Amino acid sequence: MDYYFHPSPRPSSLELLSDEQLLNIYDLAVEAKASPDFIEIIQSVLTERNINSPNHSED
Repeated sequence: MDYYFHPSPRPSSLELLSDEQLLNIYDLAVEAKASPDFIEIIQSVLTERNINSPNHSED
């Protein structure tokens, strides 16, 4: 059987958070050494909102 991923049209839980809440989660994730994939997801939402994460330097 072939399976295809169809993204949901609904926003993700991270997208529903305020900017301040998202930045707090980002800080906690970095401090807790969360998985790089999770931190990358948060960074992508921050980037979509044109917010630079405080601990993430652009090269």
